[in-house]
Amino acid sequence: MSALWLRSARVVRLCEIVTGVIFAWAGLSKIGDLAAFAVQIHNFRIMPVTLENLAAITLPWIEIVIALSLILGIRSRDAARTALALLVVFTLAVVSAVARGLDIECGCFGTADASHVGWLKIAENLGMIAVAFVAVLGPAPAADRVPGVGRLETGDART
Repeated sequence: MSALWLRSARVVRLCEIVTGVIFAWAGLSKIGDLAAFAVQIHNFRIMPVTLENLAAITLPWIEIVIALSLILGIRSRDAARTALALLVVFTLAVVSAVARGLDIECGCFGTADASHVGWLKIAENLGMIAVAFVAVLGPAPAADRVPGVGRLETGDART
């Protein structure tokens, strides 16, 4: 069976919207309690303490910008790539915590979701990675093309 349906404009758009909604939910749920989110970041013990507050303050806003871009279809391919990269990093952090035997909340959706790191969280993240990957794979919508950049098409009258 061919997987060409994964590259159809409708499927790609649906994956962009789903990824956007997930990132909006994640970002908005963290903004309400940045101090708690900073503690959740600290509990992973994977970054210098001096950067934890900066990460807690900036990450939710980055997630919201990605969400808006994906939902509104503005530079959505770039946003999907960034979302995919973040999801991979988040998943590696969860895998690291599981491997070290940490019993901590993931912090994925701030304090709105008190789920703990574990195999279920890894499976959820892999599902989100798959959806974001489809959004990245699709053909670039016309809105994502930068005028004057790219290869010249046959019959292009540019001089």
